[in-house]
Amino acid sequence: MKRIKNHTLQKLAYFGKYIRAYLVATKRLPAKYYIDAFAGTGKNILCNESCESKGGRRCIDCGKGKEVDGSALIALKIKDVFDKYILIELKKTNSNCLKAVIESEIDRDRIENVDFIEGDCNKILSQIHKGISENTGCLFFLDPQGSELFWSTIESLSKIKKADLFILYPYDMSLVRLTTNCKNKLDRFYGTSKWLDIYKGEVDANNRQKKLLNFYINNLKDLGFRISYRQINIRLREGKRLYHLIVATRHPVGEKIMKYIFNKELDGQQKMKLFKD
Repeated sequence: MKRIKNHTLQKLAYFGKYIRAYLVATKRLPAKYYIDAFAGTGKNILCNESCESKGGRRCIDCGKGKEVDGSALIALKIKDVFDKYILIELKKTNSNCLKAVIESEIDRDRIENVDFIEGDCNKILSQIHKGISENTGCLFFLDPQGSELFWSTIESLSKIKKADLFILYPYDMSLVRLTTNCKNKLDRFYGTSKWLDIYKGEVDANNRQKKLLNFYINNLKDLGFRISYRQINIRLREGKRLYHLIVATRHPVGEKIMKYIFNKELDGQQKMKLFKD
């Protein structure tokens, strides 16, 4: 299990809110799929303490960590259901853990609608549009740690008429470290080498970050998506900037829902409204 901190819990909380709203807003669709591109092990260890534990059971055994559900379990435990859950994981050991956790915590009737796929999500997702009808709603959770998500994959997913993409854009967390020696990885991530012109053309680090974020967002818009996004910091309202959560949807209702969610703090008391489709 991966060790996480509060900022990851923020991400998962926003994601859970969006799934619930999405399932209500799309209830009239004949079919809905959930696709998790980096499904992991199913569980994470939440630990914000400084200690020598490196994750896994050691963070539990030392008394400072606790288990929390990952994205796949969050999606599977929500009362409203998808017609299919496609869980993609590159590493076999992680996939085995994911299967075991799901089998132990999820009802058998729902497990029958889960497909576990081992492999590179870019190869798998580049072909997935061929098997999805134009009336099927698809919610993709795209949560790379670095540059693992290729732009060509995003382009393939844009061919799905009713695709919603929940994307983690990890510039401050990891992409910025690749700008010097791993330019080819960023070429695949952005789908072009034009990002380098933006990077070299701006001296101020904050302005670089903003321009590259806008570059990525504008490219999503060029594919026909409406965009909402939120910055995630180490702490809820302050601290070092880590990454952005981006929601790309073609439906104005999806955009409206996500802007509402992102404009509310996670510890706010106002009840979230749900919108008609």
